[in-house]
Amino acid sequence: MFSLDSIRNEFKKLFQSDYLQTELNKIKQDLEKFEPFRRLQEPTQKHLKELEKQYNGIVKQVSSKQKELDQEFTNAVKTLRARKKEAEGRIREVQKMALDQKKAIEKIIKDQLQVMTSKGSVKKVVKKAKKKVKKKVAKKVKKAKKKVRVAAKKAKKKAKKAKTKSKSKK
Repeated sequence: MFSLDSIRNEFKKLFQSDYLQTELNKIKQDLEKFEPFRRLQEPTQKHLKELEKQYNGIVKQVSSKQKELDQEFTNAVKTLRARKKEAEGRIREVQKMALDQKKAIEKIIKDQLQVMTSKGSVKKVVKKAKKKVKKKVAKKVKKAKKKVRVAAKKAKKKAKKAKTKSKSKK
């Protein structure tokens, strides 16, 4: 299989104006040596010049199209490389997330297995849960007592104010 560079080099070699020009000059010199060529030289010379002009025009077109093709190819390669880098980055991110989730799941399973396998740890978990519940209940009781005390103080103040108002009215 041919590489793109080798194909390019072959095209350049085939369409190089210097190479083809030298070949045409060699053929022209060989033809000038023959007598029949001298008789036909003037009309064929005009035709030959027209052919050379057409050839030069074709060479220019081919080289411009080759440049366009090269530019398009390099742009396509650049975009493909950029997309490849993006895809690799996304793959790494997804792999990292999957690994993190795997570790979290393994930790949860390990913790649950420890709770199930050791009776002492079950008791500890139960004790911790009871302590948490007791602490929460104790906090709620304290808050309720505080509210009751505050409400009682407010009620006493209102009662005192009411007494002082009633005494002042009498």
